Amino acid sequence: MSALSEVSVLIGQRARDIEKAREIFTAETRAFVGGILAGVRRVRSEPWTTARVRLDLPRDIETEAKASSDFSSQFAIARIAVRFKKGTNFRQIADVRFGVEFDESSDIFAWQVTLVPAASYNRVDDVVWHQWRTQQNGVPPGAKHQDKANTVRFLSRPISPELTAAAAFKDVTTVLEFLMTAEGALAEAVGVEAEE
Repeated sequence: MSALSEVSVLIGQRARDIEKAREIFTAETRAFVGGILAGVRRVRSEPWTTARVRLDLPRDIETEAKASSDFSSQFAIARIAVRFKKGTNFRQIADVRFGVEFDESSDIFAWQVTLVPAASYNRVDDVVWHQWRTQQNGVPPGAKHQDKANTVRFLSRPISPELTAAAAFKDVTTVLEFLMTAEGALAEAVGVEAEE
């Protein structure tokens, strides 16, 4: 007969502490992302808009639908609609997601800011990635064009003491201000003349 491992013994002895730690993590990550969204709302009148680009901020953050036994399925994100004026209407061409999610590639929770193009505008990620790389002084940590997923991860920072609300707020506002000035690249991706 085999004995229980040290891990099983530790969990058996600290089960309540582990569950409480999970509850604290969930509450704090939700408050962190909610605070960043509130800060973005205060920094500029809503919606963020130019003649051709409009960024619609959500009212609330998104979280997992219910408590899950799989800890890595937890998340707290805000989803900003990126709209581009085509004709007389602003059409949604992408989402900018920011928040805390489990990063499968590195097996950790991370703060991420990601662009997810709408299905009918699958070239948006290509032009945005090219523009992002050329405008940055060095690529931010974790920045990556995820070709197969047709997404752009503007940056990814592991959950650590160095991740502050000020740094996360700056990450989001930098990306949003970049998108507001990327009108020409977005026009190319959407398939309209820049001066239409």
